[in-house]
Amino acid sequence: MPERILGLDIGGGSVKAVLLSRGFRGGYRVLGFRRIDTAAAGDLKEALEKLFADDAFRGTVCVTALHAGMLSFRNIRLPFRDDRKIRQTLAFAIEPVIQTPIEEVFIDYTHAGGAGKTEIFAALAPRTLVGERTELLKPYVRETAVIDVSAVSLTLRLTRNRGGPETVLMLDVGARDTTAVFACEGRILHIRHFPFGGEVATQAIAAAMNSDSAGAESVKRSGEIPPAAVAASGEVCRRFCIELINTRTSLLWQGTIAQAPALVFLTGGGSRTPGLETILTESFSAPVERVDLLAGGDIQIEETLRQSWDPAVMDQALALAARPMVKGSGFNFRQLASEARAGYGEFRDRLKKIAIAAVVILSLAVVELGLDDYGSRLRLASLKRDIAAEFKKSDPNATRIIDPVAQLRGKIAEARKLSAGMGDTTTEATVLDLLKEISGFSPANLLLTSFSLDGDAIGLKGEARNFDAVDAFKNAFVNSKYFKTVTIGSTGMMKQGGGVEFDLKVTLKK
Repeated sequence: MPERILGLDIGGGSVKAVLLSRGFRGGYRVLGFRRIDTAAAGDLKEALEKLFADDAFRGTVCVTALHAGMLSFRNIRLPFRDDRKIRQTLAFAIEPVIQTPIEEVFIDYTHAGGAGKTEIFAALAPRTLVGERTELLKPYVRETAVIDVSAVSLTLRLTRNRGGPETVLMLDVGARDTTAVFACEGRILHIRHFPFGGEVATQAIAAAMNSDSAGAESVKRSGEIPPAAVAASGEVCRRFCIELINTRTSLLWQGTIAQAPALVFLTGGGSRTPGLETILTESFSAPVERVDLLAGGDIQIEETLRQSWDPAVMDQALALAARPMVKGSGFNFRQLASEARAGYGEFRDRLKKIAIAAVVILSLAVVELGLDDYGSRLRLASLKRDIAAEFKKSDPNATRIIDPVAQLRGKIAEARKLSAGMGDTTTEATVLDLLKEISGFSPANLLLTSFSLDGDAIGLKGEARNFDAVDAFKNAFVNSKYFKTVTIGSTGMMKQGGGVEFDLKVTLKK
């Protein structure tokens, strides 16, 4: 017997239900559908009682969804792709960026892409909300198999049938609000909720026409709208599109989407708002396509049912009913709730063991870090001693070593200056030029024992036969082209040999 699946779309203003039969080969056929206005029925509970008064909808496997405005969403990046690791670490990654205590929400996710790191798009649903939805449907259905996120099932069904890597935008425009889903190649990239819907445009038309909401809604549906009312409706649509454009820009800047949407899917009762489709086309510079799942031909429906079928209103429920039950077909908070109840005791024991293991691992890690640090300091001290020893070989007179590399570079630079010229002197003469000049003026019986150069001053020490020879040597420098002044410093008789020791101070010409 074919399995009966009920897709239940509970919106802000109505309940939409589509009953499908699924054959053994996977084909679908619409058995029936219904839309019930919640306000007309009284409240949501009475609307469901009215729906399930028809036995055809009772005892089925139910697939439903939570409204995006009731949930929160986060884009997370993790360094691994294994689902088990993701499940174990996702709560810890999300907890710092949410205000709700982590134990009060269910977290489910889908893979949003990523090559080196895994891009995760996570949805957070309050546990109380999931429990309320399950209890609400429990008296009527055999099983609530899936609790997804509104508009996700429809988006995935449309994007998986498309080829190419283009980003698409799904807009489910309801009576009071809109769910926007950015997707690419069957992957949900981002979901955003907006407080814009068909009633917003109705109120703008009513204000422009000085009419009540009922009269404005009647005029809107007739299509004969005065120009002033069309302008008012277009203005609220443009404000909504500005918010959409800002969201798109933010997602592009964050890298959540790789490119701007190349196609906009439009569905929902509020999507028939006058001027909305045209303004969306202009704002996104992309075609806008109205959704009709039955047009694909893979879901069968009798012609009598097809005549009253409204795709803008019923396609969300149809997509839920035709949603694959396998993992990775969207979100499923119902499965998380079942796993939480079944595995709470086991999880608690496992958590204790994990905590003990974590303490042990952390302690070992601290010890290892301490040993590594101590070993590194010993190696550093040994290297410093080796560097100091090598430095002393190059510069034995150094008394203080602060930066050995910089100090040796300075010594090398000084040596190069002296070999090439005069270092810091202002004359163009080289050391060899000066030595040649001094040698030329030295008599044969005079011996120079010391030569020192300090800036523009030269110090000479030597030995001569007598004081007259020293004076003659000094006076010979008068004709030098390099020396400006020559003065005799200390002179005295040598202790042995009967000669004279002398000092000369020579100033260079500039």
